[in-house]
Amino acid sequence: MNEAAYRDLIERHVEAVLALIRGDAQIANVVFEGDVTGDPGMYVNVWHDTGFYSAHDASDTPVDVEVTFTVHSVGRDRWQAVWASGRVTARVLGVVPQIEGRRCWRIAPAGSVPVARDDDASPLRFIARDRFTLRSTPKPTT
Repeated sequence: MNEAAYRDLIERHVEAVLALIRGDAQIANVVFEGDVTGDPGMYVNVWHDTGFYSAHDASDTPVDVEVTFTVHSVGRDRWQAVWASGRVTARVLGVVPQIEGRRCWRIAPAGSVPVARDDDASPLRFIARDRFTLRSTPKPTT
């Protein structure tokens, strides 16, 4: 698998998770991947790592994928951050996404951090941080 194919594979995982989160109409318009546009009072920012690959085939080609997502749920007060974090968790936790050509596992929790003040932000914001992992392997061909 070449570099472009790996990037595409990871992006398909990212798009699947973003689609799940954006499926919640109450936060759909304030879900970002990386850069936040405008000045939303409350928003969700989804970050992901570059993915972890393991080789489990005879050619020693990396085929198993694990992507870790770090989700920042940001609000003007701690309750907005907690509320947004709860909405995200309800949308993704335990869900098995559908990714073409892949067999996915349930999205699993990978830790969280209690809500904290972001004293560097002006105006003051509160952030809840949650991490989730999504694992997949190639779908068996019949």
